[in-house]
Amino acid sequence: MSDDPLSGSQPRRDLDQAEAPGPPPGAPPRGRRPILPPKLNPVTLIKDLGGLSMYYPGQKLVSRSPRSVLHPVSAVGGDFVRWLAAGGREMREELRLLFKDRRLPRPERQIIRDAYREAMFNEIEVLRYPDLNPETIDNTCVIEGREHLDAALERGHGAIVLIGHFGANQMIMPALGHKGYPMNQLSAPPPVWADILRETRTTPLWEKVLARRWELEKRLPVRHINVFKFLRPAFSCLRDNQVLGLAFDGGGGQKHTQVRLVQRDAYVSVQPVQLWRKTGAALLPTVVIRPPGQRLHRVIIEAPLPWQPVPGDRAEETRLNMQAFVDRFGAWVERYPDHYLQFMLHRRRVRATDVRPFFGDYPALSDQMSADQALDHLKAAGDRT
Repeated sequence: MSDDPLSGSQPRRDLDQAEAPGPPPGAPPRGRRPILPPKLNPVTLIKDLGGLSMYYPGQKLVSRSPRSVLHPVSAVGGDFVRWLAAGGREMREELRLLFKDRRLPRPERQIIRDAYREAMFNEIEVLRYPDLNPETIDNTCVIEGREHLDAALERGHGAIVLIGHFGANQMIMPALGHKGYPMNQLSAPPPVWADILRETRTTPLWEKVLARRWELEKRLPVRHINVFKFLRPAFSCLRDNQVLGLAFDGGGGQKHTQVRLVQRDAYVSVQPVQLWRKTGAALLPTVVIRPPGQRLHRVIIEAPLPWQPVPGDRAEETRLNMQAFVDRFGAWVERYPDHYLQFMLHRRRVRATDVRPFFGDYPALSDQMSADQALDHLKAAGDRT
């Protein structure tokens, strides 16, 4: 099979293996049986009833309410979820491991509090997707660095908007799509998580929530490329000089490289570098930030990364270029750790079934799946989407 992504051959399923998406909000560890079945767990029931009320009658209410109402509502909801999580004990440990002896940008208590509140705010934003359009998007997002994206598209080889699960990263889709950019997103449809977490999290109520979220996401001005299927559309959109969004920090992929994220060793899929190398597209590090109390999300598109060749050493070339991206991303994490802690907490909780756990300093688990077991688990769920 040809490695040329623009040839007539079907590209490999993943450029080694398609990167699995990050876990959805509220997801417990995959592959680990709970003490109580999900249907009988009172905490799960509370979360599901809250989600159901948000995504069904709540969606209409939120879409018709002034956006300023989201701040007090998300503060109350975030504080309640933090209380359910024993005050954020695990999140606090993740924060300390990330910074070690480095000085925090703000007091730890404030960072943990804001992490839960911002996660709730970002989840509520999803309910407003149907009301976003070219006339209203400026009331939600402001794009900085559009000149970098425009210059990348002028080259004619497409643009990879590379993100992490940082802040309201999902807002990149409507922000760029409603400004007229041909936007594609490599991701997984939310309902797939009902299969991935069938024994540990899934309930009939949660399946309704996931289905409703997918309905809302499909209304965005973006072409969704299913990460579990063949990736020809990802190559094709770049060949056609379009924009491809993807995250670097998901849990899948057969091949990983080690990078340094702030003060921790992390293991990330090589997929973004493979796409970059094979297509010649510009790679644009991008983040979405919204400091506490601010009204608008700032979608910040940075200058493209220069490709750094390492003749004769493909593995080191991959690591070097991936580290260059992580260095830029890590600078944002150091400034706004509250934007990343929810995702770090999820990766900690799902590590038993990760193909490669995100960080190398997690405590050992007796029920850790092998890489092959984890890949089979994800493939089985993806095949049913």
